[in-house]
Amino acid sequence: MALDSDVWKLIAQYQPNDSRHQLGTMDIDLCKRCMEDGSIDLRLDASALFPSKYTGHDKMTYADKLFFFRRFIEVVPTTGVGLLVGSKATLSDFGILGYAIINSRSTEEAVITGFKYLNLNGPIFTVKLFKSKNVTMLVAENVLQVDDILPFCCEYFLSALCSLCDELSGEPLDIKCLSFPYSKPLYASKYMASFNCGDVRFDQPKLIMQFCTSFFSRSLKQSYVSVVDNYLYQCDRILQSLQSPYTLPNQIKSMLYQHVGYFPSFEYFATQFGCSTRTLRRQLVQCGTDYQSLLSEVRGDIAKEYLLGTNLTIEEIALRLGYCDGSSFRRKFKRLSGYTPRAYRYVGKGLR
Repeated sequence: MALDSDVWKLIAQYQPNDSRHQLGTMDIDLCKRCMEDGSIDLRLDASALFPSKYTGHDKMTYADKLFFFRRFIEVVPTTGVGLLVGSKATLSDFGILGYAIINSRSTEEAVITGFKYLNLNGPIFTVKLFKSKNVTMLVAENVLQVDDILPFCCEYFLSALCSLCDELSGEPLDIKCLSFPYSKPLYASKYMASFNCGDVRFDQPKLIMQFCTSFFSRSLKQSYVSVVDNYLYQCDRILQSLQSPYTLPNQIKSMLYQHVGYFPSFEYFATQFGCSTRTLRRQLVQCGTDYQSLLSEVRGDIAKEYLLGTNLTIEEIALRLGYCDGSSFRRKFKRLSGYTPRAYRYVGKGLR
């Protein structure tokens, strides 16, 4: 979509990272909250969706998130559940980032801050925000091909965004038009009610929300400008710990990703970093991890990619990841994910 640069000014944008990056889990926490507070009916106990060691405030990869969303939709019979889950979002759910947003100097600064640190909660879209004199346009693209769960992801993303903007200024967004990149669902009337918008379009090329630029002239409900710089500094530190390729664990993981099938030994890494194995082991302990844990994470991430993105057999995947046989791989994968490889592939691909 070409936009006249003299009319539309790009004021913020967000680009998702590689699917192996670790992301925040606010969206997962909101799903869990809806299951536990009775907001939605379930076909099974909520705990069945969290078979591994998930306790909240953890980190997940995109592959983990997409797998969870497919499973969530499967067991939740409520139509338009993404609208409901998103409406539960509050700035306090973002922790330090939420405080930084609500204590910004202006509404526009709050929005730009939110975009800058979106990786802390990891939406699956490429998002750009264009501003003109009267209308502001949010444009989101599905770059990760989520296909069958696209409606849920769009519903959740826009509903959460509107909920946060309402909280920020004390007034709802004045939405002029909504465009969705999928066919009109049977429950389309819920969209009009949820977003208070009469112009809702489907089968469009991109997810687009247009709202009045006057939103940026609103006063913040609460603002303590003197503390915002400290909050932003803490956001930077958290973001660096999640994504920096320069931290020792991430350097090792990056090198492991490049050697799939013949993973280097711990001694190899000690040589690469110019230290003894004892020193390297101590440095990893200081980072809260160890070599075997990093290797297991990498194997798990790559296994998920193979299971969801290829038709390789379980045995073929096991061999590519350096396991001696399929049985060893099955045991390890279930210990890490809570699912057998076959079950993970079945649910993750949305098979019935």
